[in-house]
Amino acid sequence: MTTKSARNTEAHPAVIRLKRLAGIVYGVIGGLTFALATWGWDGYRLSQAHVYLPWLSLSVALVFCAIGGAAAGWLTARFDSSLLGVLFWLIAALSFAWLVIVLPLQINPFLVSKINPQMGALLNYTKEIEMSMRFSVAASWIIPFMLIAGVAQLPVTESSVFSTSFFGKTMPLVFCIAVISLSGAVADGLINAHFRDAVISMDNTIQFTLDNKDNPKVDKDISRKMHSASLNTVKEYVAASRQLMVREYDPTFGEINVLIRFEDKWVDCLLIYAQPVFCKVAD
Repeated sequence: MTTKSARNTEAHPAVIRLKRLAGIVYGVIGGLTFALATWGWDGYRLSQAHVYLPWLSLSVALVFCAIGGAAAGWLTARFDSSLLGVLFWLIAALSFAWLVIVLPLQINPFLVSKINPQMGALLNYTKEIEMSMRFSVAASWIIPFMLIAGVAQLPVTESSVFSTSFFGKTMPLVFCIAVISLSGAVADGLINAHFRDAVISMDNTIQFTLDNKDNPKVDKDISRKMHSASLNTVKEYVAASRQLMVREYDPTFGEINVLIRFEDKWVDCLLIYAQPVFCKVAD
């Protein structure tokens, strides 16, 4: 009798709606967690380094990942199948891996060209890189964690639907955040970290040059360590008001050119493994 009553309760339309709602929330939280783990810290660091539109990647990723996660969570709850849930979360993982590669290399420069045509015209993001290889690496980092979240969705969300405690209601979300944040933190190192290290290093060199502009006794060893000589050819344009963005890169991201706008002058700086080498007025 108890078993039959429990099944009737689970089949009640209100309970079904709650399960599907829990699935959507679980998926949205998973998607938002991945976006924040992959681009949240990146956006904060860039915002401290005078980077142009530092939160652009995170803004795009939050929308994309929330939608992808919501779809995976709802479909898993809709079909009430952990096996199908693996498939739906696998698709979400692949779409997130695709975003990790495409967002910095294709989506961002496209959006910048629409927002700021002058800056967009100076960007050169047409370098050939092994997209499939990098996508495979990103997917291999992301898929295992997403599958764990997908397999666990139905058991943990079902218990939360019938739970009356705050801990019981929030436990699935805590579990989802803990698992998926790991994949996002690892994915950050694939492309974001290369671009971030370059622009931060360049911004530090600019700041050091500004701080010691009128200092005849600047320590030469420190100056050499900060690569301040890389700005010698454009020193007259260096100003506190500036905007930085990656302009160009080689297929390995070992050489990266950073575009800098000093008031009304554009400067192009070459960095090798995040070390400023030479700057010139941008063509």
